Amino acid sequence: MLKIHAFRYRYVILATTVAAFSLDLSADPDQNARKTDVLPISARVKRLFTETKTICVGRFLIDVPQKSEVVYGPTSLPWPIIAYPGKGNSIDKIVAERLSELAEEKDWAIGPLADEDSSVGKIVNGAVPNQKIIFGVSKESGGIYRIDSYIKVDSDLFIQKANPISSRKDETVRELNAIAASLRSRDELEVPTQPGVCIEAGFVSDPNIAGYEALNIGVRLAEFPDVHLAVSVTKKDVLVESDALEPRLRQAEEIASRSGNAAWYSHIKTLRRGGRVIGKWHGFEILAWKPAQAEEGESHEFVFVSQGEPKNSLLPVLEVEFHTGIKENRLGGTKPSVSDDEAVAIWDKLTASIRVRPTDGQ
Repeated sequence: MLKIHAFRYRYVILATTVAAFSLDLSADPDQNARKTDVLPISARVKRLFTETKTICVGRFLIDVPQKSEVVYGPTSLPWPIIAYPGKGNSIDKIVAERLSELAEEKDWAIGPLADEDSSVGKIVNGAVPNQKIIFGVSKESGGIYRIDSYIKVDSDLFIQKANPISSRKDETVRELNAIAASLRSRDELEVPTQPGVCIEAGFVSDPNIAGYEALNIGVRLAEFPDVHLAVSVTKKDVLVESDALEPRLRQAEEIASRSGNAAWYSHIKTLRRGGRVIGKWHGFEILAWKPAQAEEGESHEFVFVSQGEPKNSLLPVLEVEFHTGIKENRLGGTKPSVSDDEAVAIWDKLTASIRVRPTDGQ
C-alpha cells in the first residue's frame, strides 16, 4: 500500500552506497541507452496531465494527475495528529479502549507521574465539544506523559498524541486544545482560502497553531503504478545544516569509494544535478537512473531539497522524492514503466506546480 512506502525510501542513493551487497556487472553495458517502444514521450506525458486535481498539503498546493492516489503521511502540529475519516462515531469505543490500558500504565509511572496529584489515569473534557483528553504514561519513559486528544469533527475522528515531561503537561494541554479549537473537516479537493494548514480530511486555521509544522503526502500515478512521488514540508526554528542534500551526496560518493562500491556507483547515470529554484525555494536536486543490483532492479531516483528559512511557515524545509520501479513496497521490484526523458518530464511537471496556497488578503 502507498501508505507504507510513500514515506519510507528517503534518499536511497545515499543509503545504498554504504550497504554491503554483491554486484552483477555482467548486465548490458548499453542499458543506459534504453528506449521505450510505446507512444512518443510527449504524447504520454501530455496525456497524463490532461486532467489534474489540486491537492492541499500544509500551506501549499500541488497539481497531480486526476486519477492519482494521494495519501497523507505523518503530520505534526506540533504534536503528531492522525485522521480517521468517517470514524467520528467510534470515538466512545476508541476512548474506552484507551482507558482500559491505563491500569497497566500506572505501574510504569515514576517521579512526578507517580505522585498522588499526578494526572495519570485521568480523562477530561477538552476545550471544544466532542473532545476528550486522556493522560497516560509514555512507553519510552515512566517519567514522561502520554497525552491523547480525541476530537470528533462532523463524521471524522482526529487523534493527537503528545509526550511531554511533567513540567510541560499544562502547556501541552493548551497546545492540544488550540488545535482542537481550530480544526474542521475538509474534503480532499477543498482548497481553503483562509490562513492555516491542510491535513488529511481536515483544516487547522490560524492563529492558534504552535511553531512546529511537519506534513507529508505520497502520490502514486494510476497510469504508471510503479511511479511514486513524496513531498515533505517541515517548518523548523533553526537552520539544520544536515538537511542540505549536496554535502550528503559528496559524502556518499566518498564512502562508496572507500567501501568498494565504487564500481556500482560509477554506473549510476545522472540525468541532472545542481541548484534549482521551485517557487521561492532555492535548493539542490539530483535526478539519477540507478542500475540493477543483486536483489534490486533498475530504477529512477530523483530528490530535491531546500533548507527554506527558519521560523517561516511559508518557506519551510521542502523535500521532494520521486521513484520508479516500485512494486509491492520494494524498490526495483519491477522495470520502470517510463523512460528517462518521461521520468524527468513528469518530475518537472509535478515539482513546478508546488506553490504557496493563496489566502484571503494575500
